Amino acid sequence: MKLTIISLFFYICFYTSNVFSQKIAVINIENLIDNNVIYNEMLKDMELNQKKFLNKFKIRENEIKSLLEEIEESKLILSENEINLKIFDYNNQLSEFTIQVEKFNLHYQNEINIMKEFIFKEILILLEKYAIKNNIDLILDSNSYLIASTSLDITNLINKELDNISFKLEYKNFENN
Repeated sequence: MKLTIISLFFYICFYTSNVFSQKIAVINIENLIDNNVIYNEMLKDMELNQKKFLNKFKIRENEIKSLLEEIEESKLILSENEINLKIFDYNNQLSEFTIQVEKFNLHYQNEINIMKEFIFKEILILLEKYAIKNNIDLILDSNSYLIASTSLDITNLINKELDNISFKLEYKNFENN
């Protein structure tokens, strides 16, 4: 019996040491992407680019509103068929405008996602290098755990390395058909 207890004690002490020696780190990837200087510069540039389209959309929206007002004003003057034709025309124009605005929004949303994905890939490369250099066994995103010591957080270290990388982000302008 004593031999079994001693054997069990030595087994626990010597063979399970690998379980306790794992190194874990934590990183806030969303913070790294959202606060990246190059990314934020591209977003500002994208906003400037969008303004010319937004102005065109505003003008078109006003034209469509005036068309609706014209229909309302002419209800007493025009026949039912003529009003129905105007309403049909209004609905078609409104539908085309709505589709164009949705395409515009989707286009820029996709461009932002492409830029975020590019930065994410750069972060992954840095994390791989950091993990190898520092013998890290597991890196968790800050959205994947509930609580951790701040000493495990490597966000600032990776952010400094990310700032030192010179990469170029690009986006495509919206093509107005």
